[in-house]
Amino acid sequence: MRVYILKRVLGIVPTILMITLVVFVMMRSVPGDPVVALLGDAYTQEDAVKARQVYGLDEPMLVQYGIWLGKLVQGDWGASILTGRPVLQDVLVRLPVTLELIVLSMAVALAIAIPAAIIGALRQNTWADYAATTVAMIGVSIPEFFIGVLLLLVFSIGLGGLLPSSGWVYLPGTCPMMVCGVSFWGNVQHVLLPALALGVGRAALLTRLLRASMLEVIRTEYVTTARAKGLGERPIVLKHALKNALIPTVTVMGLQVGFLIGGAIVVETLFAMPGLGTFGIDAIIARDYQQVQGFALLTAFAFVVINLLVDLTYTFLDPRIRYA
Repeated sequence: MRVYILKRVLGIVPTILMITLVVFVMMRSVPGDPVVALLGDAYTQEDAVKARQVYGLDEPMLVQYGIWLGKLVQGDWGASILTGRPVLQDVLVRLPVTLELIVLSMAVALAIAIPAAIIGALRQNTWADYAATTVAMIGVSIPEFFIGVLLLLVFSIGLGGLLPSSGWVYLPGTCPMMVCGVSFWGNVQHVLLPALALGVGRAALLTRLLRASMLEVIRTEYVTTARAKGLGERPIVLKHALKNALIPTVTVMGLQVGFLIGGAIVVETLFAMPGLGTFGIDAIIARDYQQVQGFALLTAFAFVVINLLVDLTYTFLDPRIRYA
């Protein structure tokens, strides 16, 4: 197991390097010039040349990537072309917002998917099963931004501003700056609608997958044997059937991290949240190369680490799985 984990950790390095290289090349290949965004419309050619020299934009593309990579090894993620602030500082400020949103969205998805899948599998072809599958189909078909708009219309406008429509309040102890709003209840109010908007679609997908896995598992011989021995229905479902049915679901959950990060861009923009999603989209629009590289680096790292954790989770769900 230790050798396997070490190999996977070492394999993360070339994967991230390849992703950052592709993003580096693509950002410099699309139309647009960060110097224009920096200097504005009224600037001389001399000013543009100086700005490119300061930020190393006059060097060949691979040389620029090598310089960025060399600084990255030293812990320097570079500085924003537009604001001049360190990219790592901006990322750390916004990371708690997106991390909380993704974790709560997945919690919402599991809280909906697990009971709905169990009910649908145990009561197959009943009204409860049809209701669960119908709601799951609707949830898969509706995009996050539309769900977010509906939630805003209902809870922020229709119910007289029951929940806030934008902004953010940090949890106590998570505020990255000296001055920012800190309140547990305020945080719950601000994160509830975005978490629901991002989690409902994942819940629908996981419900369909987990229901199909449960239907397959509850027909196996060991479940029949457990029932024949007089074991109660609850331990049979929760301990034997659900645990084995979660293996394909965990795989999909790991893949959903990428979709959650992509969905976070839409949801954070819709609810005006100061997270990594809005950070990344603003950096792309402004052609701020350093910020885009920082966003791509963190996203790639999160994706490969989550997939490693998914592989390790298999050994907990099924003791027969071992990695040499």
